Parts: sequence; structure tokens; C-alpha cells
Amino acid sequence: MNNDTLHSYLEAAIQKLKSLITFTQDDIEDIKQAKHEAVFERASQKVGVIKEFETSKGLIDREILSLTQQYPHLKLADILDAKSDNLLGNMRKTLEELKAINTHYARLAFAVGEFYTSMADKLIPREKADYKSKVEQSKLLKINA
Repeated sequence: MNNDTLHSYLEAAIQKLKSLITFTQDDIEDIKQAKHEAVFERASQKVGVIKEFETSKGLIDREILSLTQQYPHLKLADILDAKSDNLLGNMRKTLEELKAINTHYARLAFAVGEFYTSMADKLIPREKADYKSKVEQSKLLKINA
């Protein structure tokens, strides 16, 4: 059985995942250095790579389906060669790595967002009236008219 097409699709998908990991690592470093514009500029590149990965994943699914239809009497484990198994394992490992780094990135982004929200609330509090209709005044800004 020829699995060369599947190999190329798997290799492409793994490369896309590695690109996403690199972009996310760069985002984390830029967030730590407050280079938020760089993070925003990279976002469109990440979206493009995500779409490319989804395309690769679709091609992988179609190729595996095609192989199982060509050899309906065989189990998938018998259809795939050692290289395909290795590449599938590598793709899974890379996906898990991306998930871990995305979790770290999300925590940083949330913390930065909370920081900016709290700073903005200290400067210009949102309308927070209590039951007695008292509105909290800014502790840092006062307007003299």
C-alpha cells in the first residue's frame, strides 16, 4: 500500500502546528514586554496558518477514508505503515504541545486584560450604583468645572 500522499499531508499538518507554536511563543514574549501591537499584527498570520492546518487535516481525513475504502477487509492499523503511525503520533504530540502553550498564552492574555480593566476602572469607574443610588467616584480623576 502506498502511503506517500498521507505522509506528505501529515508532514504539512505538523509543520503548520509548529508554526502556530512559534507564533504563540513569540506572542507570549511580546506580551511580557508589552509589545501588544506585534501580537495584534501576528494575529492575521496565525489565522492563515490555522486555515492551512484545517485544510491539511481535511486532506488527511480524506486520504485515510480513501485508504479504508480501497482496503475494506483490513483494519486501519494494517493499512497504515510505520511511518504513518509515527507521523500521526508526532502530530498528536505537537497538538498537545500547542494546547499547553495556548493555555499559558490565554492565562497571560487574561491577566493583562484584567490589569488594564482594573486600571481603567480606577481612572474612570464604570457606573456602579448601590441600592441607595450612590455612584462611585473616581479615586484618581476629579473634574473641576
